[in-house]
Amino acid sequence: MGASVGSFLNVVAFRTPLGRSVVSPGSACPSCEKPIAWYDNIPVLSWFILGGQCRYCKAPFSFRYAGVEVFFGVYTLAIVMRWDLTVHSLTCILVGAILVAIALIDHDHWLIDDRMSAAVAVVGLVGHGASLIIDTGLPIGPSLVSVATHFAAGAIAFGLLFGMGYVMSRALDKEALGGGDAPLFAAIVCATGWAGLLPVLMLASIQGLIGWAVLSRSGGIGNREVEHDDGWQPEEGALPLGIFLALAGLEVMLIGEGLTDAYLNAVRNLL
Repeated sequence: MGASVGSFLNVVAFRTPLGRSVVSPGSACPSCEKPIAWYDNIPVLSWFILGGQCRYCKAPFSFRYAGVEVFFGVYTLAIVMRWDLTVHSLTCILVGAILVAIALIDHDHWLIDDRMSAAVAVVGLVGHGASLIIDTGLPIGPSLVSVATHFAAGAIAFGLLFGMGYVMSRALDKEALGGGDAPLFAAIVCATGWAGLLPVLMLASIQGLIGWAVLSRSGGIGNREVEHDDGWQPEEGALPLGIFLALAGLEVMLIGEGLTDAYLNAVRNLL
């Protein structure tokens, strides 16, 4: 099931920036535009059976298609193993699916769709409340209070990253953060709550720096040939932070508050 969702996320990432429906028409080869039959659209397996190419025109299909399917299949399995079959695990899977789509689009187009970020926040908040009521049996009143604290954490997260971006932009005399980074960070923290605020920010920063250091010599991260309508192009050394915010969100949802506890324990030991 997770791999099937991953297959759909590939469609979302390809069509959404183009303003095309993600439902109709069905999947087709980008080169010859022939519809892909159901037996050639089996997650993961079909890519390897066809040798990573179209059955008709032999045009190559990027390994990313199968890679996303494998990744989200493994993520779904890990979430269910970690949290069992609960409303919470379903929320993590739904939020994770949106985050993967956001990361793929940010990689290809250097854009974060605020509607997708809003969907992360809404699904995260509603799912959190439903999980408290259904999974743990908490009354509606206290559950709504907890949802409100998650929303407050998201608002603080937005202010924190927006403020950091403003200060950095003034210091560097150029845009330091994209306009979609702070809303995405806020949405992720709405889903994870206070326990995810610092871990998401730290994981995104550390992994982003590592990714930049490893891949900078081979051209960097993200599609470097993109150009926005206003003429903007990614500068040398620029980093699509949305990819790493999304990755950090997935990690925090999988590990849970254990990550926050480990961080706080490490700080106490250092002090």
